[in-house]
Amino acid sequence: MSIEKLKAVIIFVGAIVSLGMSGCEAGGYELEGYFVSSQGSDDNPGTIKQPFKTIQKCADVVEPGSTCWIRKGTYREKVRPQTSGTESEPITFAAYKEEQVTISGTELVTDWSKDRDAIYRARIELPVDGYSDTGFFANQIFVGGKMMPEARFPNLNPEQDFLRPNLLGGGIKSLGGTAATIENEAVPELTEGWKGGRVWANEWYTTRTGEITGGTAKQLLATMTAAWDRGAYWFYLFGKQELLDDRGEWFYNGDKQEVYLWSPDNQAPKNVEVKQRNLAFDLSDRSYITVRNLNLFANTITTSDRSSGVIIDGVRAKYVSHHMTLPPVPESEKPYEADDAMFLAAHAHDTGIQLRGNDNVLKNSVIDWSSGNGVLLEGNNHQVTNNIIVNTNYQVTYAAPVRVNGNGHQISHNTIKRTGRDGINFDWHTAGTDGRNLEISYNDISEFGMLSTDLGAIYACCHVNLAGGSIHHNWIHDAQSFSPFWGTRGIYLDLETFNSTVHHNVVWNLNGSDHNLGIVAGSPRGDDRVFNNTFLGKVLLDGENIEARNNIFATAASIGAKSASHNLFIDTDAKFTRLPQAETKSATTPDFTLQKDSPAIDVGIEIPEITVDFKGKSPDLGAYEYNSPAWKAGSSLKYTENNY
Repeated sequence: MSIEKLKAVIIFVGAIVSLGMSGCEAGGYELEGYFVSSQGSDDNPGTIKQPFKTIQKCADVVEPGSTCWIRKGTYREKVRPQTSGTESEPITFAAYKEEQVTISGTELVTDWSKDRDAIYRARIELPVDGYSDTGFFANQIFVGGKMMPEARFPNLNPEQDFLRPNLLGGGIKSLGGTAATIENEAVPELTEGWKGGRVWANEWYTTRTGEITGGTAKQLLATMTAAWDRGAYWFYLFGKQELLDDRGEWFYNGDKQEVYLWSPDNQAPKNVEVKQRNLAFDLSDRSYITVRNLNLFANTITTSDRSSGVIIDGVRAKYVSHHMTLPPVPESEKPYEADDAMFLAAHAHDTGIQLRGNDNVLKNSVIDWSSGNGVLLEGNNHQVTNNIIVNTNYQVTYAAPVRVNGNGHQISHNTIKRTGRDGINFDWHTAGTDGRNLEISYNDISEFGMLSTDLGAIYACCHVNLAGGSIHHNWIHDAQSFSPFWGTRGIYLDLETFNSTVHHNVVWNLNGSDHNLGIVAGSPRGDDRVFNNTFLGKVLLDGENIEARNNIFATAASIGAKSASHNLFIDTDAKFTRLPQAETKSATTPDFTLQKDSPAIDVGIEIPEITVDFKGKSPDLGAYEYNSPAWKAGSSLKYTENNY
């Protein structure tokens, strides 16, 4: 043991003994490490009685095998450890006991003066003068811990729900290349003019943004971020001070360095914070670091290709990322075979909790609100397990609650809810086509596709090789299609994604479109195996290389797989224990286990590694074996809006 670490040990032997660098409590409880308190000083030695003031001071001196114990309070800083831990002696940053510790990316704004009516102004320099896609993605303002909308037309909505915005119809019409018109009778004239404003446009299966270059009310001219016309219809406009006309809205004048805010209660603003830092922890090129039981607010954690053994455990992260524009990903990020629509992956590679490198872990955590990813996986063999990930991808790109690049990841026992597009996404624009040895299991995915269409709760595209992995024991349910055209899918293996194994999943209550499908699979590139699933709706399994057995399907017309047998088509009752009650909006979870007289019992075929431990003379059909323990999907954590 080093001298510094020896100094950091306190042992209760009939009395409290201090060795100069640590602390403990009476009763024989031993703690090793340094202490941080918002009431401390960085000139202190870091003991429990004389703690440091900043987490960064602790990060500068902590050694492998030791811990930074952080006392309750809010710390407005970015933390960059001086060194890595080791596999046997990691470095830990943790909340002391159960004290509430928040690392915030914001600063308070207190000096407000009245501008006009209920609008107040304050002089402060925000990170971005206008809009930028390097460094900070967009400015962000909070009142009472809640994100406020930047002034827009039409106004967001009374609930300020970024995943259910008010939008204008009419559309963005291409003039060739990136030039476009924005047309709608409701677009007002602005005394300051529209030039320099911005547009967000919802297209077939993604979105684009653009800068307004001229035009007049009802018909504006714009330059879009990409020359990719897929028939944009819904849109909103932002980036002009004259649009500030509703409670909660704000605007930043970069020339004057002034923020204008209409407070939610029409009173002088209070409890206002502005984002000033992207990162809570920068773990780039750092390994064997554990972050445990901390709250993150308006910031995130990043790693790099050289990071490994990072563990993020018990974190409560809110507003992890925010951006307003959607630029194409640089060509340097484009893998072999990907097409030129790189804007589809805008901010899908740099938002959310970012796990790069190898063998990193996110577990037992809640991620709540992100404009892009909840968590990004790049590299190999990461684990994402027992998390709640909600309210993500409100800018609607190929970001996702769990965005997957690389091989060997395990994504299991997560509850994923409320997202603009896919729930779990593997997209070739930055991920390439190699997705081997992925395990996606026991996840509960619902309310996906809230602002897009032609997508999946679990989505992989395009030509992705999924060999060696499996998608199994997932619940996928209760998605309302944003548009009746194209619809949503449960498991979507798009454009010749191949070598998949899909078993023991349940998909139900995909509503709002005749084009909704429980699963889409089929590729001439390799084999797809679909076994023991329960799909309450249409599916599309069509191809020479699909093997579909022991499933419960809605209709026989859904199946075009050449190798199909021992499936049940439930035009009549399959005798489930409890069916979903969508039309009554019942909160009761359906039960797709089988009643004793179900026609699905004992009529399946044995499939190695799939139908293990079946009861009776033959395996049952569907996702549940009769008279066996019923598996459940999702996180064991409990979520409420106030659990941060």
